[in-house]
Amino acid sequence: MAWLKNFREPKQTRWWIVTLSLGLMMGFAIYFSLTIFSQTSLRLDEAQSLFQTNRDVLGILNLVAQDVHVPGYHILLHFWQLLFGNDIFAARMMSLVFFVALIPAVYALASYTFDRRVGLFAALLVTLSPFMDWYGSEARMYTMLALFTVLHQLAFMKLFKEGKSVHWVWFTLTAIAGMYTHYFFAFVILTEIFFYVFSRKEFAAPKAFRKFLISGAIVAAAIAPWIIYVVQLGTASNTQPSLNEPTSVDLFNTYAQFIFGFQVDGLNTIIVSLWPIVVLLAFFALQANRKTTREVIFFVMAAIVPVIGAFIISVTVRPFFQSRYLIVALPALMIFVAWVLSIYPTKVRRVLQTAFVIVMAGLFAVQAINPNTPVKEDYRDAVGYLSEKSTSQDVVVLTAPFTIYPTEYYYTGTAKVTTQPIWNRFEQGAVPAFNRDKLAEEVKQNTESYQTAWLMVSYDQGYNEDVRDYYDNNFERTSSKEFSKDLWVYSYKIRYDPALTIAD
Repeated sequence: MAWLKNFREPKQTRWWIVTLSLGLMMGFAIYFSLTIFSQTSLRLDEAQSLFQTNRDVLGILNLVAQDVHVPGYHILLHFWQLLFGNDIFAARMMSLVFFVALIPAVYALASYTFDRRVGLFAALLVTLSPFMDWYGSEARMYTMLALFTVLHQLAFMKLFKEGKSVHWVWFTLTAIAGMYTHYFFAFVILTEIFFYVFSRKEFAAPKAFRKFLISGAIVAAAIAPWIIYVVQLGTASNTQPSLNEPTSVDLFNTYAQFIFGFQVDGLNTIIVSLWPIVVLLAFFALQANRKTTREVIFFVMAAIVPVIGAFIISVTVRPFFQSRYLIVALPALMIFVAWVLSIYPTKVRRVLQTAFVIVMAGLFAVQAINPNTPVKEDYRDAVGYLSEKSTSQDVVVLTAPFTIYPTEYYYTGTAKVTTQPIWNRFEQGAVPAFNRDKLAEEVKQNTESYQTAWLMVSYDQGYNEDVRDYYDNNFERTSSKEFSKDLWVYSYKIRYDPALTIAD
């Protein structure tokens, strides 16, 4: 690789130290993925990935177009499964490949822009990020999105500093790949537009404005067939979750999760409460440092614009603010943090870097070990419990309806499985809206022929409490058990004649 050429320069980190360090970081990511993160229960989003990719390419395109994503990851996962199997472990390994590749990519970007020490520390922060490690072992597109983001930003920095023709090709191809990975890659491009307007006179690339227009036209033409296809199908409507409008707390939560991972409410409150101090320290560091370059400004923008942009659109148009969608901002944030810590005197820098790594590593361990970590969805044990306890005279009712995906993956019982609201995804397409006026009728339709109803409640879409209250008020609850945060299984006695069967 081109960025290896300067490893032997004096007064720089030696090439073998860099290679060994990156190898250890990549090994760390692989080890903890295989031993901890990939061993967790299948989650809702992952179950949808398996469901969507378990068909031919045209079928995948049709399903994804009705969802809230673009098809690049799903098509790639489809062919990955043909080679390595279609179970959840194999699917997670593809995400791990992207995560492992992300580590040297972050080093390449940060070392090219600043120096190797900043590059190594930024790569270490990405490696230790509990957020990145979590999604490095999830069968979704987020590590793929992060990798294309970094590769694209490296091309952009090369255009800024060098402006060679080959960099335009690299820049355009990675933009197309990013747009076909996730819609939120558009925020990466938006950041670059802002930066170009701010720094256009300093671009090394000749005739940069015209070339950016040509590149943008190519990217738009490449993504246009997909957008047209989605619109013709009636836009994404199949399994869109109901999301709350974000608040200012969600902004700070996003950055806290990037660095410190997913923590229980009490610990997360302490972390978020420290953010004003952290922001002030970063501000004073920037003010005191006279070497704040355009490159530093770019990474500040790349860490802020996607988050702020998604927040503004979510409060003015439609809520879709999710920290995992904003993973495009994480590498830039880590590079900026690595740079900020590098500008202090040597002894102070070492103390701050050591303290930062210790805190991250400690919270990495907490997220991995704590069974109450918010993102852990224990459908494996919940559905295993249902398979063991229910009988052919019972019915299993799921709410929200799209939790049918992880349930089907694990379920081996004999009881009928249905949803509340009732949803036949093979005929209806979109999940039906909840209607309180129809609740009694639908509950009767789901339960009237059975002895016991097992109600699994998870992923609240705004009506889980209504469904549970109806069952509580009309039937005798005989058991309840929580398997992970907000994932409950309840049982209700529907009929009292033990001799009565479904045939009767």
